[in-house]
Amino acid sequence: MTEMRDVLIFDYDGVLADTEPLHWKSWAALLSRYGFELAWEDYCTFGRGVDDAQMYKTLQKRALLPGTGDFLSQNRERKQMVRDWCLADIPISHETVAMLKTLDAYGIGLVTSSGRLEVEPVLRAAQIYDRFDAMVFGEEVSTPKPSPAPYQLVAQKLGVDTGIAFEDSEPGLSSARAAGFRAIKVDHPKDLPRIVAQSLSEL
Repeated sequence: MTEMRDVLIFDYDGVLADTEPLHWKSWAALLSRYGFELAWEDYCTFGRGVDDAQMYKTLQKRALLPGTGDFLSQNRERKQMVRDWCLADIPISHETVAMLKTLDAYGIGLVTSSGRLEVEPVLRAAQIYDRFDAMVFGEEVSTPKPSPAPYQLVAQKLGVDTGIAFEDSEPGLSSARAAGFRAIKVDHPKDLPRIVAQSLSEL
């Protein structure tokens, strides 16, 4: 089996891409239709690192939301909003793009709760889609983060038992650890190149 130092796994939202403010902004716009104000602090508490179904369940306890069918329709609009913003102004820094291009000696994976339609166009626009040896998108697992399933699937795709995972949220960190990965917290995407360099220097 490949040793842990050979495999690096990256979350997308809040790690590779500075998209969390965009997701918050889009959720706030959707919820404002129902008279609910979503503060950034609240979004960070229960919205980061979870899939849309989990977010909807949490929000149902706090606001009078439409039924699932109407919500899914409006949520598609919300995701399109984020996709348009991301393609208009790529939320992946030049430093992160450059860093990824120095990692030829490592197996590189992506594990995200977001869907392929939200993520792939941005990776291609940033010209880093081909840097990843394996990807796991939100729709590929029945139990999302914090379940270990997403990381178990990327391990299977890469043919490894473990690796280093870079995550920004507690659900993501828990998912990685439960699957046997070493999990490193990234507080902000701008910190990622430095954190990766430091982590590799400690191996």
